[in-house]
Amino acid sequence: MISTIGTTTIQTTSPNSFVMNPTSMLVEMKSFIPSSYTFETKIQKIKQELLTCNLDCSAKDETNEQYLYEMQDIIDHLPKLPEIQQQKLTIPEFDEIEVKATDSVEIKKFIRKVNYEFLGFHCNHKVMDKDCDMVYKNVSDIYKSGEFKTYDNFVSLVAECVWQIRDKDRRGKVWNEQIRPAMFEMKRAIDALVVLAGFISMYNAKMNPQFLNVKQQLGNITTPSKR
Repeated sequence: MISTIGTTTIQTTSPNSFVMNPTSMLVEMKSFIPSSYTFETKIQKIKQELLTCNLDCSAKDETNEQYLYEMQDIIDHLPKLPEIQQQKLTIPEFDEIEVKATDSVEIKKFIRKVNYEFLGFHCNHKVMDKDCDMVYKNVSDIYKSGEFKTYDNFVSLVAECVWQIRDKDRRGKVWNEQIRPAMFEMKRAIDALVVLAGFISMYNAKMNPQFLNVKQQLGNITTPSKR
Protein backbone atom coordinates (compact mmCIF):
# COMPACT_ATOMS: atom_id res chain seq x y z
CA MET A 1 0.00 0.00 0.00
CA ILE A 2 1.21 3.53 -0.79
CA SER A 3 0.28 6.73 1.05
CA THR A 4 1.14 10.15 -0.37
CA ILE A 5 1.89 13.50 1.27
CA GLY A 6 1.95 16.00 -1.54
CA THR A 7 4.31 14.21 -3.91
CA THR A 8 6.13 12.36 -1.16
CA THR A 9 5.40 8.65 -1.08
CA ILE A 10 5.20 6.59 2.08
CA GLN A 11 5.49 2.86 1.53
CA THR A 12 3.14 0.71 3.59
CA THR A 13 4.76 -2.71 3.93
CA SER A 14 1.76 -4.05 5.86
CA PRO A 15 -1.69 -2.62 6.65
CA ASN A 16 -0.33 -1.16 9.89
CA SER A 17 3.24 -0.29 8.92
CA PHE A 18 4.65 2.87 7.35
CA VAL A 19 8.15 3.09 5.89
CA MET A 20 9.50 6.12 4.02
CA ASN A 21 12.90 7.03 2.66
CA PRO A 22 13.27 10.75 3.50
CA THR A 23 15.57 11.25 0.50
CA SER A 24 12.51 10.82 -1.72
CA MET A 25 11.36 14.25 -0.52
CA LEU A 26 14.24 15.86 -2.42
CA VAL A 27 12.65 15.26 -5.80
CA GLU A 28 9.21 15.11 -7.33
CA MET A 29 8.13 11.54 -7.92
CA LYS A 30 8.76 10.49 -11.52
CA SER A 31 5.09 10.48 -12.51
CA PHE A 32 4.72 14.04 -11.23
CA ILE A 33 7.68 15.56 -13.13
CA PRO A 34 6.29 17.55 -16.09
CA SER A 35 7.41 16.49 -19.53
CA SER A 36 8.15 20.10 -20.52
CA TYR A 37 11.90 20.72 -20.55
CA THR A 38 12.26 23.75 -18.32
CA PHE A 39 15.52 24.22 -16.44
CA GLU A 40 13.87 23.35 -13.13
CA THR A 41 12.41 20.07 -14.43
CA LYS A 42 15.80 19.15 -15.88
CA ILE A 43 17.41 19.73 -12.48
CA GLN A 44 14.71 17.64 -10.79
CA LYS A 45 15.34 14.75 -13.17
CA ILE A 46 19.10 14.98 -12.66
CA LYS A 47 18.60 14.95 -8.86
CA GLN A 48 16.51 11.83 -9.26
CA GLU A 49 19.25 10.18 -11.30
CA LEU A 50 21.90 11.12 -8.73
CA LEU A 51 19.90 9.94 -5.72
CA THR A 52 19.06 6.61 -7.34
CA CYS A 53 22.70 6.07 -8.45
CA ASN A 54 21.47 6.07 -12.03
CA LEU A 55 23.27 9.06 -13.56
CA ASP A 56 24.12 8.73 -17.24
CA CYS A 57 27.83 9.60 -17.21
CA SER A 58 28.42 9.21 -20.94
CA ALA A 59 29.96 12.23 -22.70
CA LYS A 60 31.74 13.01 -25.97
CA ASP A 61 34.75 14.43 -24.15
CA GLU A 62 36.64 12.11 -21.80
CA THR A 63 37.27 14.89 -19.27
CA ASN A 64 33.57 15.76 -19.13
CA GLU A 65 32.75 12.09 -18.67
CA GLN A 66 35.13 11.93 -15.72
CA TYR A 67 33.48 15.02 -14.23
CA LEU A 68 30.08 13.32 -14.46
CA TYR A 69 31.40 10.26 -12.63
CA GLU A 70 32.81 12.55 -9.95
CA MET A 71 29.40 14.19 -9.44
CA GLN A 72 27.75 10.80 -8.91
CA ASP A 73 30.59 9.83 -6.58
CA ILE A 74 30.01 12.94 -4.45
CA ILE A 75 26.36 12.01 -3.86
CA ASP A 76 27.19 8.33 -3.30
CA HIS A 77 29.58 9.24 -0.48
CA LEU A 78 27.04 11.26 1.48
CA PRO A 79 25.74 9.51 4.63
CA LYS A 80 22.48 7.65 4.04
CA LEU A 81 19.45 8.73 6.06
CA PRO A 82 17.58 6.07 8.03
CA GLU A 83 14.03 5.32 6.94
CA ILE A 84 11.13 6.91 8.79
CA GLN A 85 9.23 3.98 10.29
CA GLN A 86 6.02 3.59 12.22
CA GLN A 87 4.01 0.68 13.47
CA LYS A 88 0.30 1.31 13.83
CA LEU A 89 -1.28 -1.36 15.96
CA THR A 90 -4.67 -2.78 15.10
CA ILE A 91 -7.44 -1.69 17.47
CA PRO A 92 -8.88 -4.87 19.01
CA GLU A 93 -12.53 -5.53 18.25
CA PHE A 94 -14.73 -7.81 20.35
CA ASP A 95 -18.21 -9.21 19.88
CA GLU A 96 -20.52 -8.61 22.80
CA ILE A 97 -21.06 -11.72 24.90
CA GLU A 98 -24.71 -12.58 25.40
CA VAL A 99 -26.03 -12.77 28.94
CA LYS A 100 -28.39 -15.72 29.26
CA ALA A 101 -31.29 -15.90 31.66
CA THR A 102 -29.97 -19.20 32.98
CA ASP A 103 -26.60 -17.69 33.91
CA SER A 104 -25.81 -17.35 37.57
CA VAL A 105 -25.46 -13.93 39.17
CA GLU A 106 -21.69 -14.41 39.28
CA ILE A 107 -21.53 -15.30 35.56
CA LYS A 108 -23.79 -12.37 34.58
CA LYS A 109 -21.63 -9.96 36.57
CA PHE A 110 -18.48 -11.30 34.93
CA ILE A 111 -19.92 -11.11 31.38
CA ARG A 112 -21.07 -7.51 31.92
CA LYS A 113 -17.58 -6.63 33.16
CA VAL A 114 -15.93 -8.31 30.15
CA ASN A 115 -18.29 -6.60 27.69
CA TYR A 116 -17.70 -3.24 29.32
CA GLU A 117 -13.92 -3.60 29.31
CA PHE A 118 -13.44 -5.40 26.00
CA LEU A 119 -15.76 -3.32 23.84
CA GLY A 120 -13.36 -0.44 24.12
CA PHE A 121 -15.10 1.98 26.47
CA HIS A 122 -11.92 2.18 28.51
CA CYS A 123 -9.50 1.94 25.57
CA ASN A 124 -8.32 5.37 24.51
CA HIS A 125 -8.44 4.72 20.76
CA LYS A 126 -8.30 8.42 19.88
CA VAL A 127 -5.03 8.88 21.73
CA MET A 128 -3.54 5.86 19.98
CA ASP A 129 -4.64 7.09 16.55
CA LYS A 130 -3.22 10.52 17.32
CA ASP A 131 0.15 9.01 18.22
CA CYS A 132 0.15 6.89 15.08
CA ASP A 133 -0.71 9.79 12.78
CA MET A 134 2.20 11.80 14.20
CA VAL A 135 4.35 10.23 11.48
CA TYR A 136 2.87 12.71 9.02
CA LYS A 137 3.80 15.63 11.25
CA ASN A 138 7.29 14.20 11.68
CA VAL A 139 7.75 14.02 7.91
CA SER A 140 6.57 17.62 7.60
CA ASP A 141 8.92 18.79 10.37
CA ILE A 142 11.90 17.13 8.68
CA TYR A 143 10.98 18.55 5.28
CA LYS A 144 10.73 22.09 6.68
CA SER A 145 13.91 21.91 8.76
CA GLY A 146 16.99 23.98 7.99
CA GLU A 147 19.10 20.82 7.87
CA PHE A 148 16.93 19.30 5.16
CA LYS A 149 17.12 22.55 3.19
CA THR A 150 20.94 22.42 3.43
CA TYR A 151 20.90 18.83 2.13
CA ASP A 152 18.51 19.74 -0.68
CA ASN A 153 20.59 22.76 -1.71
CA PHE A 154 23.74 20.66 -1.90
CA VAL A 155 22.13 17.99 -4.08
CA SER A 156 20.68 20.75 -6.28
CA LEU A 157 24.16 22.27 -6.65
CA VAL A 158 25.60 18.94 -7.78
CA ALA A 159 22.68 18.54 -10.20
CA GLU A 160 23.41 21.98 -11.67
CA CYS A 161 27.03 20.93 -12.18
CA VAL A 162 25.80 17.87 -14.09
CA TRP A 163 23.59 20.09 -16.25
CA GLN A 164 26.52 22.41 -16.99
CA ILE A 165 28.85 19.52 -17.84
CA ARG A 166 26.31 18.06 -20.26
CA ASP A 167 25.64 21.46 -21.79
CA LYS A 168 29.36 22.13 -22.33
CA ASP A 169 29.88 18.64 -23.75
CA ARG A 170 26.99 19.07 -26.17
CA ARG A 171 28.67 22.22 -27.49
CA GLY A 172 32.06 20.54 -27.78
CA LYS A 173 33.60 22.29 -24.78
CA VAL A 174 35.14 21.14 -21.50
CA TRP A 175 33.49 22.10 -18.22
CA ASN A 176 35.38 24.85 -16.37
CA GLU A 177 34.36 23.73 -12.83
CA GLN A 178 32.91 27.19 -12.17
CA ILE A 179 30.33 26.05 -9.61
CA ARG A 180 31.99 22.84 -8.44
CA PRO A 181 30.94 22.05 -4.83
CA ALA A 182 33.57 23.15 -2.31
CA MET A 183 34.72 20.94 0.55
CA PHE A 184 33.08 23.22 3.13
CA GLU A 185 29.74 22.84 1.31
CA MET A 186 30.03 19.07 1.37
CA LYS A 187 30.96 19.12 5.06
CA ARG A 188 27.95 21.33 5.80
CA ALA A 189 25.70 18.86 3.97
CA ILE A 190 27.20 15.94 5.89
CA ASP A 191 26.71 17.75 9.21
CA ALA A 192 23.08 18.41 8.27
CA LEU A 193 22.57 14.73 7.41
CA VAL A 194 23.97 13.67 10.78
CA VAL A 195 21.49 15.96 12.55
CA LEU A 196 18.62 14.71 10.36
CA ALA A 197 19.55 11.10 11.12
CA GLY A 198 19.32 11.94 14.83
CA PHE A 199 15.87 13.49 14.35
CA ILE A 200 14.63 10.46 12.43
CA SER A 201 16.00 8.00 15.00
CA MET A 202 14.27 9.98 17.75
CA TYR A 203 10.97 10.02 15.85
CA ASN A 204 11.20 6.29 15.15
CA ALA A 205 11.80 5.60 18.86
CA LYS A 206 8.69 7.60 19.78
CA MET A 207 6.48 6.03 17.14
CA ASN A 208 6.06 2.66 18.83
CA PRO A 209 2.58 2.94 20.35
CA GLN A 210 1.55 0.27 22.80
CA PHE A 211 -2.10 -0.44 23.45
CA LEU A 212 -1.42 -0.62 27.17
CA ASN A 213 -4.98 -0.03 28.37
CA VAL A 214 -6.28 -3.17 26.69
CA LYS A 215 -3.34 -5.18 28.00
CA GLN A 216 -4.03 -3.87 31.51
CA GLN A 217 -7.72 -4.74 31.26
CA LEU A 218 -6.87 -8.26 30.09
CA GLY A 219 -4.53 -8.67 33.04
CA ASN A 220 -7.07 -7.36 35.55
CA ILE A 221 -9.93 -9.74 34.70
CA THR A 222 -10.14 -12.98 36.65
CA THR A 223 -11.78 -15.93 34.93
CA PRO A 224 -14.83 -17.19 36.90
CA SER A 225 -16.04 -20.72 37.30
CA LYS A 226 -17.12 -22.60 34.17
CA ARG A 227 -20.69 -22.04 33.01
